[in-house]
Amino acid sequence: MDQLNNKLENRQTERSRAESRRAEKSSMKTRVWTGVIGLPLLIIILYTGGFILVMGVSFLAFVGTMEYTRAINKMIRPKINVFLMIVLAIMVMTTIKLDYFFLMPVLLVAFIVIFCYEILSGHVGIQRSSATLMGLIYVPIMFGHLFLFETINKGAYYMWLIFVIAFTTDTAAYFIGKSIGNRKIAPLISPKKTIAGSVGGVVVAGLCTILYGTILSSYFSFVLPWYLYMIVGVFGSIAGQCGDLTASMIKRKAKMKDFGTILPGHGGILDRFDSILFIIPLIYIFAKLTIGIA
Repeated sequence: MDQLNNKLENRQTERSRAESRRAEKSSMKTRVWTGVIGLPLLIIILYTGGFILVMGVSFLAFVGTMEYTRAINKMIRPKINVFLMIVLAIMVMTTIKLDYFFLMPVLLVAFIVIFCYEILSGHVGIQRSSATLMGLIYVPIMFGHLFLFETINKGAYYMWLIFVIAFTTDTAAYFIGKSIGNRKIAPLISPKKTIAGSVGGVVVAGLCTILYGTILSSYFSFVLPWYLYMIVGVFGSIAGQCGDLTASMIKRKAKMKDFGTILPGHGGILDRFDSILFIIPLIYIFAKLTIGIA
Protein backbone atom coordinates (compact mmCIF):
# COMPACT_ATOMS: atom_id res chain seq x y z
CA MET A 1 0.00 0.00 0.00
CA ASP A 2 2.83 2.39 0.89
CA GLN A 3 4.59 1.63 -2.40
CA LEU A 4 1.37 2.32 -4.30
CA ASN A 5 0.89 5.63 -2.51
CA ASN A 6 4.50 6.60 -3.21
CA LYS A 7 4.06 5.81 -6.91
CA LEU A 8 0.90 7.92 -7.06
CA GLU A 9 2.66 10.80 -5.31
CA ASN A 10 5.62 10.55 -7.69
CA ARG A 11 3.31 10.59 -10.71
CA GLN A 12 1.46 13.62 -9.37
CA THR A 13 4.76 15.37 -8.72
CA GLU A 14 5.98 14.61 -12.25
CA ARG A 15 2.69 15.86 -13.73
CA SER A 16 2.91 19.03 -11.67
CA ARG A 17 6.48 19.64 -12.84
CA ALA A 18 5.55 18.96 -16.46
CA GLU A 19 2.62 21.38 -16.24
CA SER A 20 4.89 23.98 -14.65
CA ARG A 21 7.43 23.59 -17.48
CA ARG A 22 4.70 23.91 -20.12
CA ALA A 23 3.32 27.00 -18.43
CA GLU A 24 6.80 28.52 -18.26
CA LYS A 25 7.42 27.82 -21.95
CA SER A 26 4.04 29.29 -22.88
CA SER A 27 4.74 32.38 -20.77
CA MET A 28 8.16 32.80 -22.38
CA LYS A 29 6.63 32.60 -25.88
CA THR A 30 4.08 35.23 -24.95
CA ARG A 31 6.82 37.47 -23.52
CA VAL A 32 8.87 37.08 -26.71
CA TRP A 33 5.93 37.97 -28.97
CA THR A 34 5.09 40.99 -26.85
CA GLY A 35 8.73 42.07 -27.14
CA VAL A 36 8.73 41.54 -30.89
CA ILE A 37 5.74 43.86 -31.23
CA GLY A 38 6.50 46.28 -28.39
CA LEU A 39 10.21 46.89 -28.96
CA PRO A 40 9.87 48.32 -32.49
CA LEU A 41 6.99 50.49 -31.24
CA LEU A 42 9.16 51.80 -28.41
CA ILE A 43 12.02 52.48 -30.85
CA ILE A 44 9.68 54.43 -33.16
CA ILE A 45 8.37 56.55 -30.26
CA LEU A 46 11.84 57.35 -28.95
CA TYR A 47 13.37 57.94 -32.40
CA THR A 48 10.52 60.13 -33.68
CA GLY A 49 10.41 62.35 -30.58
CA GLY A 50 8.28 65.48 -30.52
CA PHE A 51 4.52 64.98 -30.28
CA ILE A 52 4.81 61.20 -30.64
CA LEU A 53 7.20 61.04 -27.67
CA VAL A 54 4.92 63.24 -25.56
CA MET A 55 1.89 61.06 -26.31
CA GLY A 56 3.79 57.82 -25.78
CA VAL A 57 5.34 58.86 -22.47
CA SER A 58 2.04 60.37 -21.30
CA PHE A 59 0.28 57.08 -22.03
CA LEU A 60 2.90 55.13 -20.06
CA ALA A 61 2.66 57.56 -17.16
CA PHE A 62 -1.15 57.49 -17.12
CA VAL A 63 -1.40 53.70 -17.14
CA GLY A 64 1.48 53.39 -14.67
CA THR A 65 -0.18 55.86 -12.29
CA MET A 66 -3.44 53.92 -12.44
CA GLU A 67 -1.59 50.65 -11.77
CA TYR A 68 0.24 52.15 -8.81
CA THR A 69 -2.96 53.63 -7.37
CA ARG A 70 -4.82 50.33 -7.72
CA ALA A 71 -2.00 48.45 -5.96
CA ILE A 72 -1.74 50.94 -3.09
CA ASN A 73 -5.52 50.97 -2.62
CA LYS A 74 -5.36 47.25 -1.89
CA MET A 75 -3.18 48.05 1.12
CA ILE A 76 -4.53 51.20 2.73
CA ARG A 77 -7.75 52.68 4.03
CA PRO A 78 -8.97 55.29 3.19
CA LYS A 79 -8.07 54.78 -0.46
CA ILE A 80 -6.17 57.20 -2.67
CA ASN A 81 -8.51 59.49 -4.60
CA VAL A 82 -7.96 58.42 -8.22
CA PHE A 83 -9.21 61.70 -9.70
CA LEU A 84 -6.88 63.78 -7.49
CA MET A 85 -3.97 61.51 -8.37
CA ILE A 86 -4.54 61.89 -12.11
CA VAL A 87 -4.95 65.68 -11.90
CA LEU A 88 -1.72 66.05 -9.94
CA ALA A 89 0.10 63.67 -12.30
CA ILE A 90 -0.97 65.76 -15.32
CA MET A 91 0.12 68.90 -13.49
CA VAL A 92 3.65 67.70 -12.73
CA MET A 93 4.20 66.16 -16.18
CA THR A 94 3.01 69.32 -17.91
CA THR A 95 5.43 71.31 -15.78
CA ILE A 96 8.33 69.04 -16.71
CA LYS A 97 7.50 69.41 -20.39
CA LEU A 98 7.01 73.19 -20.36
CA ASP A 99 9.60 74.36 -17.83
CA TYR A 100 11.56 71.96 -15.62
CA PHE A 101 12.67 74.88 -13.44
CA PHE A 102 9.17 75.07 -11.93
CA LEU A 103 8.93 71.37 -11.05
CA MET A 104 9.96 71.79 -7.42
CA PRO A 105 7.52 74.69 -6.72
CA VAL A 106 4.71 72.74 -8.40
CA LEU A 107 5.60 69.63 -6.39
CA LEU A 108 5.44 71.71 -3.20
CA VAL A 109 2.00 72.99 -4.25
CA ALA A 110 0.96 69.37 -4.85
CA PHE A 111 2.23 68.52 -1.36
CA ILE A 112 0.05 71.27 0.14
CA VAL A 113 -3.00 70.21 -1.91
CA ILE A 114 -2.61 66.57 -0.86
CA PHE A 115 -2.51 67.35 2.84
CA CYS A 116 -5.28 69.96 2.62
CA TYR A 117 -7.43 67.28 1.00
CA GLU A 118 -6.52 64.87 3.80
CA ILE A 119 -7.43 67.38 6.51
CA LEU A 120 -10.73 68.36 4.87
CA SER A 121 -11.69 64.72 4.36
CA GLY A 122 -11.85 64.30 8.14
CA HIS A 123 -9.43 61.38 8.35
CA VAL A 124 -6.54 61.25 10.80
CA GLY A 125 -3.23 59.95 9.47
CA ILE A 126 -0.59 60.51 6.82
CA GLN A 127 -0.53 57.07 5.18
CA ARG A 128 -2.74 57.99 2.21
CA SER A 129 -1.10 61.40 1.74
CA SER A 130 2.39 59.88 1.83
CA ALA A 131 1.38 57.18 -0.65
CA THR A 132 -0.09 59.80 -3.00
CA LEU A 133 3.04 61.92 -2.87
CA MET A 134 5.23 58.86 -3.43
CA GLY A 135 3.12 57.91 -6.44
CA LEU A 136 3.65 61.32 -8.05
CA ILE A 137 7.41 60.98 -7.75
CA TYR A 138 7.54 57.29 -8.57
CA VAL A 139 5.56 57.31 -11.82
CA PRO A 140 4.77 60.62 -13.60
CA ILE A 141 7.87 62.53 -12.49
CA MET A 142 10.19 59.61 -13.28
CA PHE A 143 8.57 59.02 -16.69
CA GLY A 144 8.37 62.77 -17.33
CA HIS A 145 12.15 63.03 -17.27
CA LEU A 146 12.13 61.37 -20.70
CA PHE A 147 10.84 64.69 -22.06
CA LEU A 148 14.03 66.41 -20.93
CA PHE A 149 16.39 64.52 -23.20
CA GLU A 150 15.03 66.51 -26.15
CA THR A 151 16.31 69.66 -24.47
CA ILE A 152 19.89 68.33 -24.36
CA ASN A 153 22.29 68.41 -27.29
CA LYS A 154 22.56 64.84 -28.62
CA GLY A 155 20.12 63.83 -25.92
CA ALA A 156 18.88 60.84 -27.92
CA TYR A 157 22.23 59.08 -27.39
CA TYR A 158 21.79 59.46 -23.65
CA MET A 159 18.17 58.35 -23.77
CA TRP A 160 19.05 55.11 -25.56
CA LEU A 161 21.58 54.47 -22.79
CA ILE A 162 18.68 54.03 -20.34
CA PHE A 163 17.36 51.05 -22.26
CA VAL A 164 20.79 49.56 -22.95
CA ILE A 165 21.45 49.41 -19.21
CA ALA A 166 17.97 48.18 -18.29
CA PHE A 167 17.66 45.44 -20.90
CA THR A 168 21.20 44.08 -20.52
CA THR A 169 20.85 44.02 -16.74
CA ASP A 170 17.52 42.20 -16.84
CA THR A 171 18.68 39.67 -19.43
CA ALA A 172 22.03 38.92 -17.80
CA ALA A 173 20.57 38.73 -14.28
CA TYR A 174 17.88 36.31 -15.44
CA PHE A 175 20.14 33.84 -17.24
CA ILE A 176 23.08 34.03 -14.84
CA GLY A 177 20.81 33.75 -11.82
CA LYS A 178 19.01 30.79 -13.33
CA SER A 179 22.28 29.04 -14.20
CA ILE A 180 24.46 29.50 -11.12
CA GLY A 181 22.44 31.49 -8.62
CA ASN A 182 21.65 29.94 -5.25
CA ARG A 183 21.82 32.62 -2.57
CA LYS A 184 18.88 35.02 -2.70
CA ILE A 185 19.45 38.76 -2.64
CA ALA A 186 16.06 39.70 -1.14
CA PRO A 187 14.08 36.50 -0.43
CA LEU A 188 11.22 38.28 1.37
CA ILE A 189 10.66 40.61 -1.61
CA SER A 190 11.57 38.56 -4.68
CA PRO A 191 12.44 34.90 -3.96
CA LYS A 192 13.75 34.21 -7.48
CA LYS A 193 16.40 36.95 -7.59
CA THR A 194 19.89 35.83 -6.64
CA ILE A 195 23.13 37.53 -5.66
CA ALA A 196 24.90 35.89 -8.61
CA GLY A 197 22.27 37.19 -11.02
CA SER A 198 22.47 40.67 -9.53
CA VAL A 199 26.27 40.84 -9.73
CA GLY A 200 26.21 39.34 -13.22
CA GLY A 201 23.69 41.93 -14.33
CA VAL A 202 25.89 44.77 -13.05
CA VAL A 203 29.01 43.39 -14.75
CA VAL A 204 27.31 42.74 -18.09
CA ALA A 205 25.58 46.14 -18.04
CA GLY A 206 28.93 47.85 -17.40
CA LEU A 207 30.57 46.02 -20.30
CA CYS A 208 27.64 46.57 -22.67
CA THR A 209 27.57 50.25 -21.79
CA ILE A 210 31.24 50.53 -22.72
CA LEU A 211 30.44 48.74 -26.00
CA TYR A 212 27.59 51.17 -26.61
CA GLY A 213 29.98 54.08 -26.04
CA THR A 214 32.49 52.54 -28.45
CA ILE A 215 29.81 52.32 -31.15
CA LEU A 216 28.82 55.95 -30.57
CA SER A 217 32.39 57.17 -30.80
CA SER A 218 33.14 55.08 -33.90
CA TYR A 219 30.03 55.85 -35.97
CA PHE A 220 28.26 58.87 -34.48
CA SER A 221 31.08 61.18 -33.33
CA PHE A 222 29.85 61.08 -29.75
CA VAL A 223 32.90 60.56 -27.58
CA LEU A 224 33.06 60.11 -23.81
CA PRO A 225 35.83 58.40 -21.80
CA TRP A 226 35.23 54.66 -21.45
CA TYR A 227 35.44 54.79 -17.67
CA LEU A 228 32.46 57.18 -17.54
CA TYR A 229 30.41 54.63 -19.45
CA MET A 230 31.53 51.93 -17.04
CA ILE A 231 30.62 54.03 -14.00
CA VAL A 232 27.17 54.98 -15.28
CA GLY A 233 26.57 51.39 -16.44
CA VAL A 234 27.37 49.98 -13.00
CA PHE A 235 25.40 52.55 -11.02
CA GLY A 236 22.56 52.49 -13.53
CA SER A 237 22.34 48.72 -13.25
CA ILE A 238 22.25 48.91 -9.44
CA ALA A 239 19.55 51.61 -9.60
CA GLY A 240 17.53 49.55 -12.07
CA GLN A 241 17.64 46.48 -9.85
CA CYS A 242 16.53 48.62 -6.90
CA GLY A 243 13.63 49.80 -9.06
CA ASP A 244 12.73 46.21 -9.86
CA LEU A 245 12.78 45.24 -6.18
CA THR A 246 10.76 48.34 -5.23
CA ALA A 247 7.99 47.28 -7.61
CA SER A 248 8.19 43.71 -6.26
CA MET A 249 7.93 45.04 -2.71
CA ILE A 250 4.75 46.95 -3.55
CA LYS A 251 3.22 43.94 -5.29
CA ARG A 252 4.08 41.57 -2.46
CA LYS A 253 2.57 43.89 0.10
CA ALA A 254 -0.55 44.29 -2.06
CA LYS A 255 -0.64 40.51 -2.69
CA MET A 256 -0.54 40.96 -6.46
CA LYS A 257 1.34 38.92 -9.05
CA ASP A 258 1.41 41.73 -11.61
CA PHE A 259 0.43 45.39 -11.69
CA GLY A 260 -1.75 44.82 -14.74
CA THR A 261 -2.33 42.81 -17.92
CA ILE A 262 -1.77 45.39 -20.65
CA LEU A 263 1.47 43.70 -21.78
CA PRO A 264 0.82 39.95 -22.28
CA GLY A 265 3.53 37.86 -20.63
CA HIS A 266 4.99 40.88 -18.85
CA GLY A 267 2.03 42.19 -16.86
CA GLY A 268 1.47 45.90 -16.55
CA ILE A 269 3.46 48.98 -17.50
CA LEU A 270 5.13 49.08 -14.08
CA ASP A 271 6.07 45.40 -14.39
CA ARG A 272 8.02 46.13 -17.57
CA PHE A 273 9.31 49.61 -16.77
CA ASP A 274 10.03 49.18 -13.05
CA SER A 275 13.82 49.15 -13.48
CA ILE A 276 13.75 51.78 -16.25
CA LEU A 277 11.98 54.28 -13.97
CA PHE A 278 14.92 54.34 -11.57
CA ILE A 279 17.47 54.63 -14.37
CA ILE A 280 15.83 57.57 -16.20
CA PRO A 281 16.70 60.37 -13.72
CA LEU A 282 20.18 58.93 -13.15
CA ILE A 283 20.99 59.12 -16.86
CA TYR A 284 19.52 62.61 -17.06
CA ILE A 285 21.90 63.75 -14.31
CA PHE A 286 24.75 61.97 -16.12
CA ALA A 287 23.82 63.81 -19.32
CA LYS A 288 23.77 67.20 -17.64
CA LEU A 289 27.19 66.56 -16.09
CA THR A 290 28.88 65.26 -19.24
CA ILE A 291 27.23 67.07 -22.16
CA GLY A 292 30.09 69.58 -22.30
CA ILE A 293 32.58 66.73 -22.70
CA ALA A 294 30.94 64.78 -25.54
